[in-house]
Amino acid sequence: METCIFCQIVSKKSEAYIIYENDWVCYFLDKFPINKGHVLVVPKKHYQEFSEVDEKSLIEVILAAQKATIAIEALLETDGITIMQNNGIFKDVEHYHMHVIPRYKDDGFSWVEPKIKVNKDDFTDLKTSLQDYLKHKVYFTSGQGECKKTD
Repeated sequence: METCIFCQIVSKKSEAYIIYENDWVCYFLDKFPINKGHVLVVPKKHYQEFSEVDEKSLIEVILAAQKATIAIEALLETDGITIMQNNGIFKDVEHYHMHVIPRYKDDGFSWVEPKIKVNKDDFTDLKTSLQDYLKHKVYFTSGQGECKKTD
């Protein structure tokens, strides 16, 4: 996709501090890091949403994130790592990507959990609905990476 900044980075049309790449993925330093060493792992093929990404690319994204994590933890002496991915209106670039964020005690980055109440019936109903939905779907077929509904 010509206007996508991540596609431009992958194709070397835009500059980035690329750390690692293979045939499937590329990861590079985030230009607006939460902490020093924050990297973005992107599939080379353009996908807008997590739910669209083919199986092989997903596997390569998580393996690359693990490689980044091991290196970052060793070199930057972190207190931990946050791995995250935003979807829909919550992402800032319209190309699926995963964040690997070095973490330090009292670094100011946080996860704010809203105070919501869920009762036992809500849990039971949601569990049943999700299980029923999953029974009627096939997500990846024979390595094709295609999402197909089964009847």
